[in-house]
Amino acid sequence: MSKYSRPYCENCKLIWGVGAIGQIVHCTECGAPLIWKSFNPWPRVGGGIALISVGLVTTFLWVIPIVWIGAYIWGGSLIYNAWRQWSKINKIDLYK
Repeated sequence: MSKYSRPYCENCKLIWGVGAIGQIVHCTECGAPLIWKSFNPWPRVGGGIALISVGLVTTFLWVIPIVWIGAYIWGGSLIYNAWRQWSKINKIDLYK
């Protein structure tokens, strides 16, 4: 079990904090069995950095502007959303 894995309900899309590990095996909303899902932010951060790097390369090559503008926006949003999701999960851990 990694530090990024949490109990998760596929039906309700609910995430439980680390305090629920070993205590809750079924979803409290729908009764479905919980699965372990990894919410590791690093793969998305790496993908965002790779996209921004592609954007930098195409900026200096003066290729189609949509490529580097899109790479900056998409890469930045991947990094931002990965850390935002992980910070919300950390808040769940504090309350449960």
